[in-house]
Amino acid sequence: MARENRALLTRDRRLLMHAIVRNGYYPRSQNADEQTIEVIRRFNLPGLIAPFTRCLRCNEKLQKVAKADVVEKLEPLTKIYYEQFRMCTGCGQIYWPGSHFEKLQKRIEIIQSRLTGKKNV
Repeated sequence: MARENRALLTRDRRLLMHAIVRNGYYPRSQNADEQTIEVIRRFNLPGLIAPFTRCLRCNEKLQKVAKADVVEKLEPLTKIYYEQFRMCTGCGQIYWPGSHFEKLQKRIEIIQSRLTGKKNV
């Protein structure tokens, strides 16, 4: 955290009191969506929201790849049902809009609408 100039997000108040913590935040809410909104507001991040563009493992950027380029690494049903893929430029993890994708998109839309104060249709 200190080496990379990152903020520490924690619900452990005592952890935030350590001298090494230069930039930290204690989310008040226990609800994940509310915590997300708190953090976005606290660090002024609304304009930086870019869903599905970073690797969940190493945080490097994702790039679009042709199915043919990753087909050998896919599970059998993924080969059958999905056509669009992204690959991490850092660790090589492969992503696709799976069965949970629409649910995640909806969650992001709700969070963004709450940030802007606009009603989500």
